[in-house]
Amino acid sequence: MSSGVPTVTLTHVFTKEGDQFVSYCTELGTSSCGDTIEEAFDNIREAVEVHLNALEQMGEMEKVFRERGITVHYSPREDCRVQLSGPVNTVMATTDHRVPALAL
Repeated sequence: MSSGVPTVTLTHVFTKEGDQFVSYCTELGTSSCGDTIEEAFDNIREAVEVHLNALEQMGEMEKVFRERGITVHYSPREDCRVQLSGPVNTVMATTDHRVPALAL
């Protein structure tokens, strides 16, 4: 059994649409928005956590991860890693999200 905290690294894309920043998780298809990019980032992280919790409660997490090529890795880190890149109107970030121990 692997030691450490089971996590997945997910990609988020942020675009400015009108006066809102729209955020989208490419692996899960989850989206959100905010008045600022910081708010959109906080909102997409929260939406992803809700999505992951729902998948866990429905017993669908392993299936969805397998279908979408999401790999669980083990890391002793407890925090999320953020890397922002891209032009001004489109920003990409990756974050690590803790997930329950899975038998993938």
